Amino acid sequence: MKKVSLKGFIAELKSSMKGEYFNALWPVGGFFIIFIALSAILMFFFQGIASSIMMNIMMVMYGMTSAGAIGLALLELLVALVLMLAVNFFYGFIQAAIQYAYVARFRNTDTKVTATSIWAQYKRLNKNQLWRLALYIGLFMFLWTLPLDIIAGIFARNQVVVITCRVLNLLLVIWKSLQYSQAYFLYNDQRPEFLGQSMRHALTASKRFMRGLKWNLLLIAVITIVLPIVVWLAIFGGLGYYGIYTATNFWIWFGFIVAFLGVVAWLPITYAATALYYQQTAPEQNLDTIFAGTFKSVEELTGQK
Repeated sequence: MKKVSLKGFIAELKSSMKGEYFNALWPVGGFFIIFIALSAILMFFFQGIASSIMMNIMMVMYGMTSAGAIGLALLELLVALVLMLAVNFFYGFIQAAIQYAYVARFRNTDTKVTATSIWAQYKRLNKNQLWRLALYIGLFMFLWTLPLDIIAGIFARNQVVVITCRVLNLLLVIWKSLQYSQAYFLYNDQRPEFLGQSMRHALTASKRFMRGLKWNLLLIAVITIVLPIVVWLAIFGGLGYYGIYTATNFWIWFGFIVAFLGVVAWLPITYAATALYYQQTAPEQNLDTIFAGTFKSVEELTGQK
């Protein structure tokens, strides 16, 4: 499998950002800020309701309130949880739309990544298939990490075993994330074929797609996505912590706000990098071979075979 040159990849990424960065920044950053704000508000209410439930339980024990108050609080907690899941799924759809908009941009230079193009991609998404794909990824990640979590729980008093399990789980999550990294792109290119099919076929195809490419993608992701964000957060997040240590409000607000805005500013490059990697590696792959033996025939789906 032909690997992507880091130098060539960075040059192409820079070229794709020229004259188009700010057009993408406002919708990409705007959706992210809205997501963070809504998540923070819902988390605040979630914690408040959870504290109220604990208080009501104590009051019931002393006969100061009825069990109905606990039931009402539990209902509020359930509503808050459902809203949190809805916000997360909605932002997941937006992320997919952004990535697909960048793929369209790399395949047709006349196409631009703007709020309009992102929203157009969002409207054509099959949300039912996408949330099923997200659930499959989450489920498989959970099942892969579960054995080590169980071992860490059994040997909770042995810090060496616990730390070892945590490190191995982190490495496992990174490895599986690399394997599943192209699932959304492969699904998008084969979307008509997924009608009535299991979404786990996208994960199988992604694993085949990434054979021989995982270390290559890891290197590119670390250099173009992870390292710049880590350095930025280390500098300005450090200023924020310095403000906390010295009780200086200016440095607290300045450090953390600039750190957050830096992450927001890097989001278009992050999405562009993931889409560009797929676009540069996909021509070397045969999608028919990648998906071979996955999709069921119409006869099998309809029970006629």
